[in-house]
Amino acid sequence: MTAINSIFSRLLSVILIFFSFIFFKGCHFYSDTSEQQKVDVVSGWKKIGPGGGGSTFIPTFSYETPEKYLVRCDMTGTYLTDNGGVSYRQINFSNGAAGFAFDPLAPGTLYIGSSALHKSTDGGKTWIRIFPKEEDVKAEIYRGDHADYRLETSEGSLYSNVKGPKRVRNIRVDPLDSKCVYFSIGSSFFYTTDGATSWSVLDLDYPVDFIYTNEISLKEEVYIFTSHEIGIFNKATKKVEKKTLPMEMIPAYSFTGGMVANDEEVILYALQNIPDQEDRPEFNYSQVWISRDLGKKWESVSDPLLNNRKFNIKPSFSRLASSEYDANHAYIVCNRYVEKKEDGTSAHWYGALKTSDAGEHWEWVWKGGGGSGKYGVKDGMGTANLSDSWVEEAFGGEYIRLIDVGVAPQDGQVAIVTDWYRTMKTVDGGKTWREVYSEMQPEGSFVSRGMDVTTAYGVHPDPFDENHLAISYTDIGYHHSFDGGRSWVRSVEGVPAGWRNTCYWLVFDPDVEHKLWSVWSNLHDFPRGKMTRNPKWKDYGRGGVCVSIDGGKTWQVTNEGIGENAPSTSIVLDPNSEPNNRTLYVSVYNKGVFKSTDDGKTWTMKNNGIKEGTGAFELTIQEDGTLFLVVSATPAHRNGEKGREVNFGGVYKSIDGAETWTKLKVSDKALFPNGLDYDPRDPGRIYVACWSDVMLSDLVGRAVTEVTGGNEILDFDGGVFMSEDGGESWRQIFDQDQYVYDVTIDAHHEGRVYCNTFNKAAYRSDNYGKTWKKLKDYDFHWGHRVIVDQNDPGKVFLTTFGSSVWHGAPLAEAN
Repeated sequence: MTAINSIFSRLLSVILIFFSFIFFKGCHFYSDTSEQQKVDVVSGWKKIGPGGGGSTFIPTFSYETPEKYLVRCDMTGTYLTDNGGVSYRQINFSNGAAGFAFDPLAPGTLYIGSSALHKSTDGGKTWIRIFPKEEDVKAEIYRGDHADYRLETSEGSLYSNVKGPKRVRNIRVDPLDSKCVYFSIGSSFFYTTDGATSWSVLDLDYPVDFIYTNEISLKEEVYIFTSHEIGIFNKATKKVEKKTLPMEMIPAYSFTGGMVANDEEVILYALQNIPDQEDRPEFNYSQVWISRDLGKKWESVSDPLLNNRKFNIKPSFSRLASSEYDANHAYIVCNRYVEKKEDGTSAHWYGALKTSDAGEHWEWVWKGGGGSGKYGVKDGMGTANLSDSWVEEAFGGEYIRLIDVGVAPQDGQVAIVTDWYRTMKTVDGGKTWREVYSEMQPEGSFVSRGMDVTTAYGVHPDPFDENHLAISYTDIGYHHSFDGGRSWVRSVEGVPAGWRNTCYWLVFDPDVEHKLWSVWSNLHDFPRGKMTRNPKWKDYGRGGVCVSIDGGKTWQVTNEGIGENAPSTSIVLDPNSEPNNRTLYVSVYNKGVFKSTDDGKTWTMKNNGIKEGTGAFELTIQEDGTLFLVVSATPAHRNGEKGREVNFGGVYKSIDGAETWTKLKVSDKALFPNGLDYDPRDPGRIYVACWSDVMLSDLVGRAVTEVTGGNEILDFDGGVFMSEDGGESWRQIFDQDQYVYDVTIDAHHEGRVYCNTFNKAAYRSDNYGKTWKKLKDYDFHWGHRVIVDQNDPGKVFLTTFGSSVWHGAPLAEAN
């Protein structure tokens, strides 16, 4: 018996080691880091959060196995799995990915297109940039409100000659020769025949939508699909013959196609936009077209379900995808399908439809909604055949926009569909779907699989329970963990439905267990300029303050005096006030500062001295009650009209409990500050994080600039500023061209300061900001804050704009 127990113990140890390896492998991040050099980095950072939470796109399967695929999100991250979605590695390129491809002849070789074309030959662990050529690159530049990344290349290079935004899409490796690779940028078709040693380009008349070739019927040709025509590229002559699409099919989009299994027949599919009478491009009517003769002839699909013939209301489709070698199977993503109810009202459905016989017949394989089709209104029903994590419970029954679809090239029964919040996979042709972003635990909490997409503003430790952590999130509200951050639960009960989109911040009462206050808004992404371009934003913005007395499990609105049109972004508690009769301060982005002296029950506006009452973004309070307010830049909207005028940002100070405010002169130039912190050892030492240059259109909108004199650069002083005399004088201590979101003092390490940026890096200083080093292995494009882990001061949390929260040791890169 003892021997058996010993053998069993050893076997169990091996199993535990194996699964530990699998788990931690899912937490590693592989990236290009410098965008210029080949690197091999295994990161010590671990992602925390519930998983998912944001939009995902272009699911692309490997030819080797459907267990391997790539997905990108709208917040710049790319996710690669080798185990069917059990876990993911995150790959980061500035601006995010725009196209993926696996080499059908070399399983370990894959490509990612972003602002450039990148190649990996080791399964995605390391990457090199193969277009544009290294010798053509003169500079890498970040500019604008989202610190958009671009490459500046030498004049006359193929890259510099392309007009418009540089986004590499529609990548395809020739199935006969891996040295032949094709991709598009806009209406330009690029190709190499020597493994990227040299590139050539051909220009078409319209942006490229899809590139297709195969090893049987198209040995000598590559088909290039656009909205109006097909370009047929001859591999031998390197010339393109153009074939116009039928007039009644134009404009077409979302082309796809492939060969029928065990057959050489090629089937091509396409969607066509038919503008509706309400001029809503997102919900244009759609028609499906099919060709069985390589595009010589196209026929519109007449299936009555697909065309909603019963109610004579054409659906709206967003994407279509088929299996490349099993093309009888194709899936359509539907974002609006209207049926009439018996009472005369409309039922708005969303979901996915599928054909298994090359478009002859179609059926629903995912159907949800059935209500008014309004965001945030739960008057419909969820989708019955989904085995989901937290999203279906949180948002099922309201309108959810499905976004994209990808199908395994060798098996049409395997597909991925994405939507606003999640990534779902089927292996049985759509009969059932399961989540591949977040795993439900037996007790009802959720653990991320490594695909964390949404924006986090803060990580908030419970002062009474080190295992209780909360995260304030965009789009998915408030989540908290009771096991030290391993698993998470969404908690919004009591928060008005119209506010639940974004929890910007919260504060625990340091002396009253289970008590905390939170601030909410229906408008996310403050202080980014896109949120305030509409002159009516102050009117339709909603939000306010909620209080919880059960540790965040339930909430109660406590908003008297603020009003419900109060998108609130920051809340602080005066530590000198009495428990159960606290003094609290809230920044309301469209109004200013509000103060409560009765535990948050009632509020009074305190804007005396604040020149503009908009853009009130972040409050900071010192131990003695001194307050600082960061006001972000917003459009002025004089007389309620759009225009070029802008209210620049500023930093304000109050030493009398917000009764009066004084504006601090941080810089002689215009400012767009985002965050502020102070040194608790020396409260006179204050740091301010600032945005660098943005375009005027980033704030007021491109349409306004086009009719009022053109766009221009707003010259902001970016980086970090420091004062050592309480704000009387300032000096810049960090690169003025950096887009710094926030700055953090580490009270546990004297002299240590952190900042996080939108420049694909976070930084650490150990000498009060005199010199800075990048944090090792962190390279996400859009960073928010560095938050010291109060339960483990040797580690920090990195909150991000689109990659949830990273947790780990803040090691500095070597010089």
